[in-house]
Amino acid sequence: MQPGPQPLGFAAKVTGSTVLIVVSGDFDAGNAASLAQRLAEALEHEPRRLVFDMAEAGFVDCASARLIVGTHRSLPAGIRLVISRPPRAVRRVLQVTGLDVLCDLTGSPPELQMV
Repeated sequence: MQPGPQPLGFAAKVTGSTVLIVVSGDFDAGNAASLAQRLAEALEHEPRRLVFDMAEAGFVDCASARLIVGTHRSLPAGIRLVISRPPRAVRRVLQVTGLDVLCDLTGSPPELQMV
């Protein structure tokens, strides 16, 4: 028996001008409004660097991936969004949709990326 969708988890940590967003669970049309609201709240900090730790994300649909990657527009020119430790399924959605060109995909733990 397959487990059901995992609940959306979202935590933001602000360190200087960096916002680290740790996400977990499954991201789909059912929780898109909640995701959009949480992203807007995190962007109120006007980060100069934005890092998403996706290690615990189980599933991301195309619309949710667009919401997440779309946050790159809130960053200063020349600064790229970082998606840290995306699971294979998440990485694949980003690659298939072409959204991977708008961010840096990294396997490093986000703590090592803080500046």
